[in-house]
Amino acid sequence: MLLKSIILGLIQGLTEFLPISSSGHLVIVENLLNMETQGVVWEIALHFSTLLAIFGVFYKDIFSILKSACLSFKKLFSGESIINIFNNDPDTRIFLLIIIGTIPTVLIAFFFRNSFESLFNKPGVAGYMLILTGTLLWFTKYNLRRKSNKEHLGIFDALIIGTVQGLAITPGISRSGSTIATATYRGIDRETSARFSFLLVIPVILGAMTMMAKETITLKSDEMLFLVIGSVVAGITGYISLRILMRIVTNGKLHLFSYYCWSVGLFVIIYFI
Repeated sequence: MLLKSIILGLIQGLTEFLPISSSGHLVIVENLLNMETQGVVWEIALHFSTLLAIFGVFYKDIFSILKSACLSFKKLFSGESIINIFNNDPDTRIFLLIIIGTIPTVLIAFFFRNSFESLFNKPGVAGYMLILTGTLLWFTKYNLRRKSNKEHLGIFDALIIGTVQGLAITPGISRSGSTIATATYRGIDRETSARFSFLLVIPVILGAMTMMAKETITLKSDEMLFLVIGSVVAGITGYISLRILMRIVTNGKLHLFSYYCWSVGLFVIIYFI
């Protein structure tokens, strides 16, 4: 049980942020090692660790955005136009775009949840999707080298990126990789693409944790210890991998992960099919 906790924590921490699909790797590892799904409480704990890692890296941005959003609400009630606030306050603009981008993600998850969940029993699908992820990453070598031709993220950008985030529920499609790649295809600069991608997932994680918490949870004392160990491992490795990814994206090297995705995807297809 302890070994499983550490393995799951490492997989979650490393693959949640690096563009190699955490869900795909969990599906593959569980099938290769005959590991059973650890249940709702594990999902909540690992999501919480992921959230802490994001806060650890982007705490200044998050604080600034929330502060600006509160001040903008005051301006709104004072009679200032929301369009004026949207155009002139960059942090409030990001706050609103995160809300807008979350809408298609939630709709996709709500209407197609059962379809996506059925794919988690098919490791072969994860293999094909990893190859797709690798291909998306490969073409960023051309986009990440370009200077941004946009001054700001737009509403349409947020909707497209949010839609891609929703589709990334599919095991094997990297959420971070696909959303960052999509943002660069839209002409958004490297750092803004990565920053928005990870800020956009915050409400999704919070929503998922809230939904899971409604289910009945029972946990023995020894299981709690293993849960804490797995969560700590996930949090630490997640923080480190997120820091590494931000540096890689900034240097325009995101496409290097395509080789890994192609290799693992091909192995999984051959092994399981």
